[in-house]
Amino acid sequence: SLNNLLQFKFGGELSIDVKEQTRAFLYPIAEAQYSLFNDLFIPYVSIAGGVHQQRFESFTRTNEFIRSNIHLENLQRLQMRFGLKGTLSKKMSFNVGAQVANNRNFALFINDTVFSAGNQFNVIYDTVTVTSLQGSLSYQWNEKIKIDGILTLFNYQLNNNPYAWNLPTAAGTLRGKYNMYDRLIFHLDLTVETGRRARVFNPGIPNITNDQGVLSVPLGVLVDGNLSAEFRYNKRMSFFANMNNFAAQRYQRWFDYPVQGFQFMLGATFRF
Repeated sequence: SLNNLLQFKFGGELSIDVKEQTRAFLYPIAEAQYSLFNDLFIPYVSIAGGVHQQRFESFTRTNEFIRSNIHLENLQRLQMRFGLKGTLSKKMSFNVGAQVANNRNFALFINDTVFSAGNQFNVIYDTVTVTSLQGSLSYQWNEKIKIDGILTLFNYQLNNNPYAWNLPTAAGTLRGKYNMYDRLIFHLDLTVETGRRARVFNPGIPNITNDQGVLSVPLGVLVDGNLSAEFRYNKRMSFFANMNNFAAQRYQRWFDYPVQGFQFMLGATFRF
């Protein structure tokens, strides 16, 4: 660092992919940021890459409806980020930036019509360049109130597919927390996504689009809201109430799989 104003890191990552053919990859890792006006503004830039193992277990965390005999490939990624972060006041901070990531063996999910008649998903791979623009604004007043708002825009360039199946082109998140005397704590989480498309194989589906023989349909706008409350009776006992998807939206995160409607849960936790 330079007088604690300029911070930087430089290195590399050597990855060896052992399959039918063993290959070695050397990726750069570099980060730099500079503090202006006592951290009021901090421009930053980074570049990083590596080979990441994609496992069945990690895929099921994304899509629990995939079939069990999928083909697994390692993800090769090189990405660059740059932006500006800082503080607008003692309680408010911001971060705006852009990222470009080139991904080889990027996993996409499509309805499987060979082994499961469409009621499970298969994994296909493509080389995908993802460009994203993101802006976030955070407000925090001690430990009492915290609010975060995030908006991200995505652009996908694919080698072999017309769309990045089931992925949004725009996503917004609003999160809030209110702590009342460290006894009663409320959490609010709102998510909105749009621009997602699914690949389909039945030409009779409404709103279908044909892109050079590849059929797809829009999945509409995803709107999801969750609200939870926790009452801490003492250090060992607490009670909670969760309201998930309180707007009761039956959106489809995956084609032909509408999510559950309104869900309500009451419970208690104990520590011994």
